[in-house]
Amino acid sequence: MQIGILTMHRVKNYGSFLQAYALKRVIESLGHEVTFRDFHYGLPRHLGEKVVAPTLAKKIAKIPYLVSHLPTTMRRHAFRYRFNSSFEREYWPVLGVNISKHYDLRADTMVIGSDEVFNYCQNQLFGYVPCLFGHQIEAKSIVSYAASAGYANWNDVIADSMVEELGSGFKKMQHISVRDENTRRLVEVCTGEAPTMVIDPTLIYDFDAHIAQQRVVEGDYLLVYAYEGRMDSEREVHAVKAFAAQHQLKVVSIGAYHAWCDENLVVSPFEMLNIFKEAAYIVTETFHGSIFAMKFGKQFAAFVRNDNPLGSNTNKLTYLLHQFGMESRIVHTPEALESVLLAEAPVHVFNERLAPLREQSLHFLKQALQ
Repeated sequence: MQIGILTMHRVKNYGSFLQAYALKRVIESLGHEVTFRDFHYGLPRHLGEKVVAPTLAKKIAKIPYLVSHLPTTMRRHAFRYRFNSSFEREYWPVLGVNISKHYDLRADTMVIGSDEVFNYCQNQLFGYVPCLFGHQIEAKSIVSYAASAGYANWNDVIADSMVEELGSGFKKMQHISVRDENTRRLVEVCTGEAPTMVIDPTLIYDFDAHIAQQRVVEGDYLLVYAYEGRMDSEREVHAVKAFAAQHQLKVVSIGAYHAWCDENLVVSPFEMLNIFKEAAYIVTETFHGSIFAMKFGKQFAAFVRNDNPLGSNTNKLTYLLHQFGMESRIVHTPEALESVLLAEAPVHVFNERLAPLREQSLHFLKQALQ
């Protein structure tokens, strides 16, 4: 069949790329032809403010600091330019995507997901995008795979009077699957029915053939995998650097620029996998950072953040870690970082739980695409 995928494939981070790549490859392995489809940004429909965009006053207030730390500012901008342009020139073509957008919403089957496709509260970015909820699509069938609502929740849907709007879209889908409990409850509130629970595409696809074979980072290192603007508080920086110094490790960041790290690297998504695989320890606060730390059986720690100006990761990250018996990896305060990193990660629990979940998820996808 001709299958379209609606997801966050143009978001420039490794997790977004790898989940899109994994889902495409899995569907292609089932004998279908797959293309990614783009969507137009929508209007804000959430009445609150989950993420607080910096005001003009705050931007102006930063100017003296940026000027006084000009070398760091220039390195940060150079990093961003290399990182962003690498996605546009090198990594998007691997997905079959180029700069021009493909807005055609016609297909034999349209697959929505994975990633935060059900997060209609992203007012500062996408807004409410109707096609991500089943509207405006011309297809024989519509399927969601491992969709997440991110920091949107069922209380938001009720408070924003979005139950009917989202529910009518969900009811156009022949098969709905989600990847976390928060999203399951949101869909259930809107439809009266519970969707199927599946796991992220990066957990059902085997990346072994794609991992860069040659070691990317020389020497022993602690990997920091966190969004820019995160993990930059004085307490968090001190905790990470103190642990690294104690264990004679350099601190390496990929995917975002953190001036306090020893190295900030721009690498390909598959080189990124090698860096995860070879790291002595991993400190992250992202969903996919935690996934790859678990897949490679690493000693890692995950910062779980409640409501904050950059958006909460609690809904998706807490569920993921509990789902695979990795609650011991959660860091609530920087002072707890050392004890979390040194406590043995229950890798055997992850492996035991992954196999049946992977089988169930593949079964759902096969059935949904028949």
